[in-house]
Amino acid sequence: MKIIFLNSWFGRVGRAYSDFINKASKDTDIFCLTEVTPNLFTDLKSILKNHEGLYEEGIFLKSLSVVDGMAIFLKDGLKHSASSKVNIYRNSTRDTGFAQHVSVDKNNKILHILSVHGKTHPGHKFDTPARINQSQKIIDFLEGKKGLKIIGGDFNLMPVTRSVKMFEKSGFRNLIKEFDIRSTRNKISWEQFKNEPGFIKQYFADYAFVSKGVMVNKFSVPDIEISDHLPLILDFEL
Repeated sequence: MKIIFLNSWFGRVGRAYSDFINKASKDTDIFCLTEVTPNLFTDLKSILKNHEGLYEEGIFLKSLSVVDGMAIFLKDGLKHSASSKVNIYRNSTRDTGFAQHVSVDKNNKILHILSVHGKTHPGHKFDTPARINQSQKIIDFLEGKKGLKIIGGDFNLMPVTRSVKMFEKSGFRNLIKEFDIRSTRNKISWEQFKNEPGFIKQYFADYAFVSKGVMVNKFSVPDIEISDHLPLILDFEL
């Protein structure tokens, strides 16, 4: 199976983003997309004709004048339960995000997938009490669920944080660390913030974690400009 986690940046890149989704749809079973407006979700449904879209709407993001949201697209024929929205921190009109959960039944096994859009502020992406609590909420949500687990998305965290290491201590494999990924951001990200006071080029924000029993065939983060984040592409077996 193949899954892609991607912060869509509300589709602001345009044609390059939609072309990537269209090409990837040929051999991708599951898309987990963050920063998806209701209008972008409609556009994605027209591209992903062989996938079922599950959408969870967030609140209005005042700084960009858009309604935030998340979408999971599952290839037709994949047995699954309806998606659910998981609150992982207190949202505001300048800092919105949550997690989206879906469970998939494959080869008589249950796979829980959690797509994450973590707390954006403060922009340094280091630990805060809210971020530590965010990681604990994610871990606690999945702890009571039987089956295999994959967590991925934009956590807005640096690799050295306790908030990231909590997943490793809970038994999850950190694929960003394991596969020696050097960046999940790109030039688009750095260009938009370069003139802000105290700018430091950040190379990380996104992660993928898998539980024991998920057999990873390949994991890659291609350096392409389809968003201000790079896609996390996981090929795996159950």
